[in-house]
Amino acid sequence: MSVMGDVLLVLTDSDLHADLARCAAATGYTLVVGDPSSCRHDWLRATAVAVDGPALELLAGVRPPRRPGLVVVGAGDDRRGWQAGMSLGAQGGFILPAEESALVGALSEFRRPARRPAGAVAIVGGHGGAGASTLAAAVALTASASDDVLLIDADQSGSGVDLLLGVEDEAGLRWPEVTGETGVISGPALRAALPRTGRVSIIGPARDDVTPLRPDTVLAVVDAGRTSGDVVVADVGREPGPSASGLIDTADFVVLVTTASVHAVASARRTAARMIGDRDSVLVVRGPSPGGLRARDVADAVGVPLLGGYRPERALAKRCEASGLRLRRRGPLTSAARDVCSRLRGGAR
Repeated sequence: MSVMGDVLLVLTDSDLHADLARCAAATGYTLVVGDPSSCRHDWLRATAVAVDGPALELLAGVRPPRRPGLVVVGAGDDRRGWQAGMSLGAQGGFILPAEESALVGALSEFRRPARRPAGAVAIVGGHGGAGASTLAAAVALTASASDDVLLIDADQSGSGVDLLLGVEDEAGLRWPEVTGETGVISGPALRAALPRTGRVSIIGPARDDVTPLRPDTVLAVVDAGRTSGDVVVADVGREPGPSASGLIDTADFVVLVTTASVHAVASARRTAARMIGDRDSVLVVRGPSPGGLRARDVADAVGVPLLGGYRPERALAKRCEASGLRLRRRGPLTSAARDVCSRLRGGAR
C-alpha cells in the first residue's frame, strides 16, 4: 500500500463505494478499494476495513487474521453473512446510507494509535543455487540483534535452513506437526515450540518429508509471528502456489536473489514474472560475473530495482558444514543482510 496516513480498505460491492467515500472523507481517511480474495497485504496495514456480506464469504476461504477496526456494511436491509464478521473481529455493522453518521463515529475511534505488526520480508531465489536460503538465514541472524525473529522455510526443494544454521537436531515442531485449520495460532506458544538459535525461531519441513505445505497453516504461522512482534523472514522457494503467493502478499517487500551470469539473469527474469508480479521488490546480486556483468546491468535486465550486490565469502560452505552459519562482522554476506534489514526497518508499510 503506497498511500500515506489513515487508510480505509473497502472490500464491498461497488454500490456501496460512494457511501463509504463520504464516510472516509468525513473522517480523514484515504479510500482504497481491494479484492477480498487477495487482500492480505492491505488487510494488515489499513487503519480500518469495511466489508459486506459477499466479501465475508470470500474472506472465509482466505482466512485473514483477526484485526481491530473492522466493520460490516450493507445496503437496505441486507445483512447477509454478517455473523461471519464476528470471527474476524468485526466491531460493528452499519446499514448505508441510513447509518452513515454512526459509521463516521466508529471510523473516528479507529484512528487512535495502535501497535503495528512487526515487519516481514519474503526472499525468493531467481534460479537454483542463487543463494536465497543463505541470505534468508543471514537476514534472520542480523535482525535478531534487536528483535525476535521467525524464520520460515517454505522452500520444499531445498536442504532446509535448520541444516544451514546447524540446528537440524534441535527438538521442536516442524511443518507436519503444525496445523492452521482454525486460522489462529498463538504467537508466544509457537515461539516456545520451535527449534531456535539465539532469538531466531525456525519453522521448516521435517527431514525427508515431501507433503505439500498447507497454505492455511503457513499463513496462520506468519500471522502468529507478526502479531506477537516477531520479525518474519520467509525463504519462499521458487515454485508458485498458494503458500508462496500468501507469503509474498503478506510481506512488506520481496527480495529476489540472483547470480550474475547470462543464464541466471534469464531465469531470474522469468521467476520475477511468475511469482512477484507488481509487488514491491528489490534485487540482490551475488557475484562475481563470469562475463563482466555489473550488478546494475543485471537489475536492468531482470527488471527489478537493485538493492545491492555481494561477492562470495571464502570458505563459507565449509564453515556452515562445520558449525552452521555464523556471520562475520564485516563479511560481504553480512553487509547484504544488513541492507535488507535496513530496508525492512525503514520501508515497512
